[in-house]
Amino acid sequence: MNRKQIETLKSTLSRLAMQGCKIQSSTYGIAGRLVGIGFKPYWTNPADSKIEKLELNFIDEHGRIRPFYLYNIVGYDIVSYDGRDILNSKNISLDIRVFSPNKSIDKEPYDKISLEINQL
Repeated sequence: MNRKQIETLKSTLSRLAMQGCKIQSSTYGIAGRLVGIGFKPYWTNPADSKIEKLELNFIDEHGRIRPFYLYNIVGYDIVSYDGRDILNSKNISLDIRVFSPNKSIDKEPYDKISLEINQL
Protein backbone atom coordinates (compact mmCIF):
# COMPACT_ATOMS: atom_id res chain seq x y z
CA MET A 1 0.00 0.00 0.00
CA ASN A 2 1.14 3.51 -0.63
CA ARG A 3 0.24 6.70 1.20
CA LYS A 4 -2.64 7.54 -1.15
CA GLN A 5 -4.25 4.12 -0.72
CA ILE A 6 -3.92 4.37 3.07
CA GLU A 7 -5.48 7.84 3.12
CA THR A 8 -8.32 6.76 0.81
CA LEU A 9 -9.21 3.83 3.07
CA LYS A 10 -8.99 5.96 6.21
CA SER A 11 -11.10 8.80 4.82
CA THR A 12 -13.74 6.45 3.41
CA LEU A 13 -14.12 4.49 6.64
CA SER A 14 -14.16 7.70 8.71
CA ARG A 15 -16.81 9.30 6.48
CA LEU A 16 -19.06 6.26 6.66
CA ALA A 17 -18.68 6.08 10.46
CA MET A 18 -19.61 9.76 10.85
CA GLN A 19 -22.66 9.43 8.59
CA GLY A 20 -23.83 6.25 10.30
CA CYS A 21 -23.41 2.80 8.82
CA LYS A 22 -23.74 -0.91 9.50
CA ILE A 23 -20.72 -3.18 9.39
CA GLN A 24 -20.86 -6.90 8.81
CA SER A 25 -18.47 -9.81 8.46
CA SER A 26 -20.02 -13.24 8.70
CA THR A 27 -16.62 -14.93 8.99
CA TYR A 28 -15.73 -13.06 12.18
CA GLY A 29 -19.24 -12.69 13.64
CA ILE A 30 -19.32 -8.93 13.30
CA ALA A 31 -22.68 -7.27 12.78
CA GLY A 32 -23.90 -3.94 14.02
CA ARG A 33 -23.83 -0.19 13.78
CA LEU A 34 -20.37 1.31 13.46
CA VAL A 35 -19.90 3.96 16.16
CA GLY A 36 -16.15 4.51 16.29
CA ILE A 37 -13.01 4.02 14.30
CA GLY A 38 -9.36 4.43 15.16
CA PHE A 39 -6.08 4.13 13.29
CA LYS A 40 -2.47 3.66 14.25
CA PRO A 41 -0.57 5.60 13.03
CA TYR A 42 -3.12 8.38 13.05
CA TRP A 43 -1.01 10.59 10.77
CA THR A 44 0.26 8.94 7.62
CA ASN A 45 3.70 9.89 6.36
CA PRO A 46 5.12 9.13 2.90
CA ALA A 47 7.21 6.21 4.16
CA ASP A 48 4.21 4.24 5.50
CA SER A 49 3.26 1.09 3.66
CA LYS A 50 0.75 -0.40 6.11
CA ILE A 51 -1.75 0.46 8.79
CA GLU A 52 -0.43 -0.96 12.05
CA LYS A 53 -3.81 -1.11 13.78
CA LEU A 54 -7.40 -0.46 12.78
CA GLU A 55 -10.00 -0.47 15.55
CA LEU A 56 -13.67 -0.69 14.62
CA ASN A 57 -16.18 -0.20 17.45
CA PHE A 58 -19.74 -1.30 16.75
CA ILE A 59 -22.96 -1.80 18.67
CA ASP A 60 -24.14 -5.40 18.45
CA GLU A 61 -27.74 -6.69 18.51
CA HIS A 62 -27.72 -6.67 22.34
CA GLY A 63 -26.75 -2.99 22.55
CA ARG A 64 -23.16 -3.63 23.67
CA ILE A 65 -20.23 -1.75 22.20
CA ARG A 66 -17.75 -4.28 20.86
CA PRO A 67 -14.30 -3.60 19.45
CA PHE A 68 -12.84 -5.38 16.46
CA TYR A 69 -9.11 -5.00 15.83
CA LEU A 70 -7.18 -5.53 12.63
CA TYR A 71 -3.38 -5.46 12.83
CA ASN A 72 -0.79 -5.04 10.07
CA ILE A 73 -3.08 -4.12 7.19
CA VAL A 74 -0.93 -4.28 4.08
CA GLY A 75 -3.58 -3.91 1.41
CA TYR A 76 -7.22 -4.01 0.47
CA ASP A 77 -9.36 -4.77 -2.53
CA ILE A 78 -12.64 -3.04 -3.24
CA VAL A 79 -14.96 -5.83 -4.26
CA SER A 80 -17.91 -3.54 -4.99
CA TYR A 81 -19.30 -0.08 -4.33
CA ASP A 82 -22.38 1.78 -5.49
CA GLY A 83 -21.18 5.33 -6.16
CA ARG A 84 -19.19 6.80 -9.00
CA ASP A 85 -16.09 6.29 -6.82
CA ILE A 86 -15.32 4.83 -3.41
CA LEU A 87 -15.31 8.21 -1.66
CA ASN A 88 -18.96 8.84 -2.63
CA SER A 89 -20.29 5.32 -2.08
CA LYS A 90 -22.91 4.34 0.47
CA ASN A 91 -22.44 0.57 0.23
CA ILE A 92 -18.94 -0.87 0.09
CA SER A 93 -17.64 -4.41 0.09
CA LEU A 94 -13.94 -4.73 1.01
CA ASP A 95 -11.40 -7.52 1.23
CA ILE A 96 -8.71 -6.38 3.64
CA ARG A 97 -5.33 -8.13 3.56
CA VAL A 98 -3.70 -8.54 6.95
CA PHE A 99 -0.13 -9.78 7.29
CA SER A 100 0.08 -12.85 9.49
CA PRO A 101 3.55 -13.75 10.80
CA ASN A 102 2.43 -17.36 11.30
CA LYS A 103 1.80 -17.68 7.57
CA SER A 104 5.06 -16.04 6.44
CA ILE A 105 6.39 -19.39 5.20
CA ASP A 106 3.42 -19.80 2.83
CA LYS A 107 3.36 -18.41 -0.67
CA GLU A 108 0.72 -15.89 0.42
CA PRO A 109 1.34 -14.75 4.02
CA TYR A 110 -1.90 -12.77 4.24
CA ASP A 111 -5.27 -13.35 5.80
CA LYS A 112 -8.14 -11.90 3.82
CA ILE A 113 -10.97 -10.35 5.82
CA SER A 114 -14.21 -9.49 4.04
CA LEU A 115 -16.25 -6.54 5.33
CA GLU A 116 -19.61 -5.23 4.16
CA ILE A 117 -20.28 -1.59 5.05
CA ASN A 118 -23.70 -0.09 4.36
CA GLN A 119 -24.78 3.45 5.13
CA LEU A 120 -27.96 3.78 7.19
